[in-house]
Amino acid sequence: MSSYISRILKAPSASKRLISNLIQREGKLNSLLHRLGLQRQGGVKAAPGPRPISTTQVQKSALIEDEELATGIQKREMLLAKQGCEDPWGFTKIIRRGTGRENDPTVVPSAFDARLVGCLCLDDRLPKWMWIEKDEGPKRCECGHFFVLKNVPPV
Repeated sequence: MSSYISRILKAPSASKRLISNLIQREGKLNSLLHRLGLQRQGGVKAAPGPRPISTTQVQKSALIEDEELATGIQKREMLLAKQGCEDPWGFTKIIRRGTGRENDPTVVPSAFDARLVGCLCLDDRLPKWMWIEKDEGPKRCECGHFFVLKNVPPV
C-alpha cells in the first residue's frame, strides 16, 4: 500500500488532490497515511494541500463591436441602419395600385428575376397571389389589374 501512495505522490497535482481527500476519511487508510507522515497531528493536512489562488490583476478585454465581426449583406444592413435607413429591403412599404391598365401597369420593384405579388381584388378578404417574371411584360390579375416588374439595384 505504501508503494501505491508513493507513486501517487510523484504523480501530477490531480492525484495529490485525491490523497488530500483520502486523508480526511476515518479508518485504516487514515492511520496508514498517518504512519507514512502524510498527516499531521490534529487532522491538519501536510504538503499535498490545495494550490494557492493567484491574486494578480487581470485586464478586462473590451468586447468587439458587431460591426467589426459582420460581413456581407449583414454588414451592409448595419451600415444602412446607422445612416438612418431602418428598412433597406422595403418590407414595410405597401405598393399602392396605380391605374393598372395594360398601357400603364402598376410597377413592382425587385432585385431578382421574379417576385411574388398579392393583389387585393375588389371586396375580397384574401389577396390573390401571382408570380411576376422579369421580361415577361405586364401580367394581369383576375380582377383585370396589370402588374409589371421593374429591376432595381440590390441593397
